[in-house]
Amino acid sequence: MRQHYRVIIIDDDPITRMDLVEMLQEQGYNVVAEGKNGKEAVRLTQEWNPHLIIMDVKMPIMDGLTATGIIRKHSDAAILLLTAYSQKDMVMQAKAKGICAYLVKPVMEEELLPAVEFVLTGKQ
Repeated sequence: MRQHYRVIIIDDDPITRMDLVEMLQEQGYNVVAEGKNGKEAVRLTQEWNPHLIIMDVKMPIMDGLTATGIIRKHSDAAILLLTAYSQKDMVMQAKAKGICAYLVKPVMEEELLPAVEFVLTGKQ
């Protein structure tokens, strides 16, 4: 069942991307693409029409919140935000942009998988 979900991972840190891909693939999710900035997130979303985008906030070229605003114009994919920050103003901005959930880095598997299940179930 999980393999039918198309997932995109967007993070400027290659180690974080690798860890997320591994955690998700071990659970049977179909990670179809990876990117390192918000501009790539926008392009990959148009190309793959994912069910879920897991995206960092702070990235070069285009940050995750800006990318989310653009993505929301043409996609209803669930977006799970990764952040090293948990400030209230960032959380409010994320909610206003249509973020489904967020996790504070470093992300552990026992936090990631329930969050992924939660946002994907909410999109059905």
